[in-house]
Amino acid sequence: MKNSEGFMSTVFACAMITGIYTPGKPSSPRVTSVTGRSVTLEWTAPESDGGSHITGYVVIYGSPDAHRALFREFVKGPATCCTLTDKLCPGRTYQFAVAATNKNKVGCREFSDFSLSFTSSAESGNSF
Repeated sequence: MKNSEGFMSTVFACAMITGIYTPGKPSSPRVTSVTGRSVTLEWTAPESDGGSHITGYVVIYGSPDAHRALFREFVKGPATCCTLTDKLCPGRTYQFAVAATNKNKVGCREFSDFSLSFTSSAESGNSF
C-alpha cells in the first residue's frame, strides 16, 4: 500500500516488518458497581491481539452530550476490568469506552462502542 507520493504508511511498513498490528476492538465496557466518586468497569478483550499480547487498555470517559471524551485513564496489564477511584463527580452522567494496546506503539487504537449512560451518585454503593 502506497500513498500518493509512492510511500507506504508508517503503520503499514512497521506491521510488515514486525508482523504486529494494533489490537481489535474490545466490547463496550459495563458498569458493575459505583461507590460515591468511583466506578468499576468490565469488558471483553478483543478477538485479535494484533499479533502480540495485550499490554493494557485505555479507558476514555465523559458526558454523553460532549462531542468527545473528556478524560483518559491507562490500565496496565491484560485484565479486562478496572476501578476508577475518586474520578467521578456525584450527580453527573457518564459514558465509557475502552481500547486495547499491545507492544505496537504505532497507529490508532480501535475504541469500543460507548457504554450505556449512567449518573453517579453519592450513595454508599450501587451494583449493576
